[in-house]
Amino acid sequence: MRLATSLVLAGLVALPHSLSAQWTQGAAGKIWVKSALFIQNTDERYTAIGEREPYFAEGVAESKALYTDFILGLHPKLDFWLQVPYFDLTFTDLVQTLSETGIGDVRAWLRWNPIQLFGGRTPISIRAGAKAPVGESPIDAQIIPLGEGQWDLEGFGEIGHSFWPVPAYAILWLGYRVRFENTEQFNDPGNEFVFLVEAGGNPIPGTFVKTTLDGFRGEPIERDGILTRSQRHITTLQFTGAVRTGPLWPEFSVRLPLAGQEFPAGVQFVIGASAQVR
Repeated sequence: MRLATSLVLAGLVALPHSLSAQWTQGAAGKIWVKSALFIQNTDERYTAIGEREPYFAEGVAESKALYTDFILGLHPKLDFWLQVPYFDLTFTDLVQTLSETGIGDVRAWLRWNPIQLFGGRTPISIRAGAKAPVGESPIDAQIIPLGEGQWDLEGFGEIGHSFWPVPAYAILWLGYRVRFENTEQFNDPGNEFVFLVEAGGNPIPGTFVKTTLDGFRGEPIERDGILTRSQRHITTLQFTGAVRTGPLWPEFSVRLPLAGQEFPAGVQFVIGASAQVR
């Protein structure tokens, strides 16, 4: 049961970051805000060996997460990101129904753009960040955790290219996430290699589309001081479309899991909107 309830959260803690582009936000004081609602309802999971199978006892995981992202321009080549999630999680099987709501773990990043090639059309950026264990992570197996219970540190190298005057772009992120031990649960979750490949553009003025391939592969998990063969892995393909409405960019996405280990296997739907507020 502990594994099943943890997997309800797992499907939402490794999502790609909103406003995914490594072009920094420009002048100091410029602010972008985005809210996105992620919805997943699944009765399947990826096992420790990567096979897709139903949850035990006809289990069903119902997950909703509202992510709010703030991006603040500190300098033409430096910006700050903050991401705050709110979760509404439910797991039901033949025995019982468990549910939990509340704030999850908070993430923050600093991104620096030291190099711009081809007149600024090809920026190369470095991003460093941390995840703080704000969400509740109880030991009780009968409670769905809202957080993972430990700090993470991560670093990314990012490169992108604008194909202007063709209204299209492509980006690549490669990163590494250091995951510290959850000392209360004697669980060392294993560090993770992270990647994101994305291409998109504006086929019609006032519209935006993109395709994203993202995921991570974790190192083996250590539980109670014993190194296990279990590790987290997920690879997801996402399709996104948006249409500008006044100052807002409402968008809709579908995220399709392609492969995984120790992860929910269901499709995710995303409804969001972003805007520059200053």
